[in-house]
Formats: sequence, C-alpha cells, structure tokens
Amino acid sequence: MRYEPEHKTRTRDQIVRNAARKLRAEGLSGPGVATIMKASGLTVGGFYKHFRSKDDLVVDAINQGFSEFDDEADSFLQGVPHEDRWKEIVRRYLSPEHCDHPEIGCPVAALAPEIARAELTVREQVTGLIKARGGRLLELIPGATTEERERNFFVIFSAMAGAISVARILPEAADRQKVLQDMRDHLLRSY
Repeated sequence: MRYEPEHKTRTRDQIVRNAARKLRAEGLSGPGVATIMKASGLTVGGFYKHFRSKDDLVVDAINQGFSEFDDEADSFLQGVPHEDRWKEIVRRYLSPEHCDHPEIGCPVAALAPEIARAELTVREQVTGLIKARGGRLLELIPGATTEERERNFFVIFSAMAGAISVARILPEAADRQKVLQDMRDHLLRSY
C-alpha cells in the first residue's frame, strides 16, 4: 500500500505529540518506545523509520512540549497589556492547574532532574531549546538592558520551575498552594 508523501510527516508528528505528553507525565524512563508507539497506534518496528534513537525522540518531544506550552501562553496573553505579560506568565506558570497537570505543562518543570542525567548530546540540545525559549520571551522580561533581562529570565524561570517541582512533591493541596503562592508573590514583588 502506498501512502501519500505527507503520511510519514503526520505519523512522526503524532508520535512526537504522544511522547511529549507521556514523557512529561511519566518521566524520561517511564514510557518505553513500545508504549509510545502503541499510544500512536503503531508498532515498535516502525520507530526507526522516524527516529535514530530514543534520545532523538526525547529531544523532539521536549521541543513539542515547549511548543504546546508556548501556544497556550500566546492564547492567554491575547489582550494582556505588553508590560503585564510577564506577570501573567508567572501567574499561569505558578498555578495549581500547571502543578497538577505535568503532562500538558512545561517540560523543564516536569523533567529537569532526569534531563540533567541524560546523555550530553540530549542536555546540549535541550539547553538550546531553553535558550531559544528565553530569547522568545526576553522582550517581556523586566530589565533595563538585554543583559539584565537575560539574567532576570534565568532567575525567574529557574525559580518558577523549582517551585513547581517542589510543589509536586507535596501530598497536601494546601502545602502545594502555599509554595506556588509564595513564589508567585515573591517574583511579582521583586521585579
């Protein structure tokens, strides 16, 4: 059976979307290739028609996670005055909804400790994705100079990802909410 030329691209995109959610929900060592392929309605045998290795899929899935997260941000920032956009990002990032749903949230908040233990090539590629994301958001970050905005981006982003990670550890909703609220209040007051 012959497929149209776009079939391979659509199939690969479907695998990456499924992997992006599964990896954020279960971790890098959670779902194997077989699980991801099955979730995509495919067999494991087809994996290597689309990817050289699981590491290639991981990087693509993290990139997909950033894209999904950025698309949502673009949507909720509509109508928010430019000078208030970074504050809205902080509020949304440090929300109970983001904390409770890692499968649709920021890949760094969901996967940072595991990414830190990944192969060097994976870490380097993810670093590039984070820097690109920072560059995209830089115009929204407070600061008088580009250097100051870059520094503030990494401080704000690291603080938010860390707060989400810590909050996800806590079993009590009230404790999670306190961590998120305290970090949100601190960031909004400090910049």
